Amino acid sequence: MRDRGSATAVEMLAVVMFGLVGLLFLGYLGRLHAAGIQVQNTSQAAARAASQAPDPDAARVAMGSALATSSLTTRCDGALSSALSWAPSPTGTWQGGSVTVVVSCTLGNESLAGVWAPGDRTISSTDTQPVDRYQR
Repeated sequence: MRDRGSATAVEMLAVVMFGLVGLLFLGYLGRLHAAGIQVQNTSQAAARAASQAPDPDAARVAMGSALATSSLTTRCDGALSSALSWAPSPTGTWQGGSVTVVVSCTLGNESLAGVWAPGDRTISSTDTQPVDRYQR
């Protein structure tokens, strides 16, 4: 009887390593997706707060307040960046126009992966909300 040996231990080690790498990758994708949703929700909240303001200057203050109270301030590496722009109504006034807010957050890959990973990702979201033409 000839003994051909066994490679089961080596194959199992490769399967375990592949499984661990796959699990880390799925965790990374899940955290990246969750961060994207959080940035999107923050941009929507900031745009809605700005659209309820009586004028563009108050809209900037309302947007800043909404951003300051979001949990992105602790999640982002560095400062949370944002921009507000507005389009006037057909009559050229604030009321009846629209407000657009862009929010960007830079996250380190290490915080997303849970293990050491070089580099970072910037996640951005844009949201536009109408300004109520009948607000007081």
